[in-house]
Amino acid sequence: MSAPQNHTDAAERRAFDFRELIAPISPESFFGEYWERAPLLLQQRGSRHYETLLSIGDLEEFISRGDARYPAIRLAKGGGFFPPEAYTRDVKYGDETFRGVPDVERIFTEYSMGATVTLPALHMAVPALGRLCAQLQAQLDHSVHTNAYLTPAGTPGFTPHYDTHEVFVLQIAGSKHWRVYEPPLPLPHRNQPFSPESYTLPAQPLMQFELQAGDLLYLPRGHVHTTITGQSFSAHVTIGITVYTWVELLAEFIHRSVEQPQLRTALPPGFAHHPELRAQLEGRLGELLESLDRSTSIDALIEQFLRRVHSAQPRPAVRFQADPEQINAGTRLQIVPGQPLTLEREHGELRLLVAGRRIGLQSATGPALEAIGRGGVFTAQTLPDTISVDARLALLRYLHGLGLLQRIDTRA
Repeated sequence: MSAPQNHTDAAERRAFDFRELIAPISPESFFGEYWERAPLLLQQRGSRHYETLLSIGDLEEFISRGDARYPAIRLAKGGGFFPPEAYTRDVKYGDETFRGVPDVERIFTEYSMGATVTLPALHMAVPALGRLCAQLQAQLDHSVHTNAYLTPAGTPGFTPHYDTHEVFVLQIAGSKHWRVYEPPLPLPHRNQPFSPESYTLPAQPLMQFELQAGDLLYLPRGHVHTTITGQSFSAHVTIGITVYTWVELLAEFIHRSVEQPQLRTALPPGFAHHPELRAQLEGRLGELLESLDRSTSIDALIEQFLRRVHSAQPRPAVRFQADPEQINAGTRLQIVPGQPLTLEREHGELRLLVAGRRIGLQSATGPALEAIGRGGVFTAQTLPDTISVDARLALLRYLHGLGLLQRIDTRA
């Protein structure tokens, strides 16, 4: 089988970052003028703008290989998803069974009849997308994910709805017509999903346009949207950013309130049935809130919340190495984009922070880690010699295994 057209070999990939994603708008302008405020439409950037990130050939190959397991590939039509047994099968291999194997022929048949192929969490399978998501998450501290959608020509997308996360739409190939409407609920929380029963679609959209290959659309959460393809198929990737809001920070305040004995006492017996107890509830609640305000350390509360955020972040992909000795004293390395090296020092101890984990390391490794953290290209030989070359090699192999470092050449 010949390679899909427009497929960029992994060896040719270069880093695709947030600044390139929203060019020619600068990140400073984006966060000052659009983030959570207004939609942003970027067009006429060239059909190959995303080529080093992802191509239609990459998507075709991912589906055609047939080695992805449900739910990595899903089919949707008419606003709902197909049951997995409609397009997957179980494959016997000796005494074992591979379950949820995509039936590519069936997927193509349903696609040809108007089904949309969706690829959830594609950043977990495509390294370039994974690096972009990691970089965004390191920059924003909000949770980042991706989904891809392939829709045949002349097919409506999902019914009108809004998302409860920020959305970046990257049109990879083909085109799709979009209608965007004013949000019925500004900046909905993730616990305030779209309710089609209580929504009436306005007569006129806020904006409507055709997304072409290379275009980008940013939608703040809450903006209702609907799509349809015309004479062309469409392939796009959605980058979703699920934000932490002040609700989550206030929830930390509530979480810590269980440490207060006075809040663990029961409400007055009959409080829900006796109206005369309402004044007692109001008075006592006011007293408790005042006492909490005096007794709660805001600094400690924020520190605890930040620890929760760090612990919820995904860990870097650990690299399996058949030959861990492949990294030698002259191997050129650099930090994986979007994977910052964060160190903590407390009471003479050195810890490395990796996605909420705190990994204890010998304090003598500190200068080497600091040099690595400054970025750029390095080898075991060029790092500070506060530890031996063998110790530096062991450190680099360990960090490489954690997914924090990458080689930048093919020499052993």
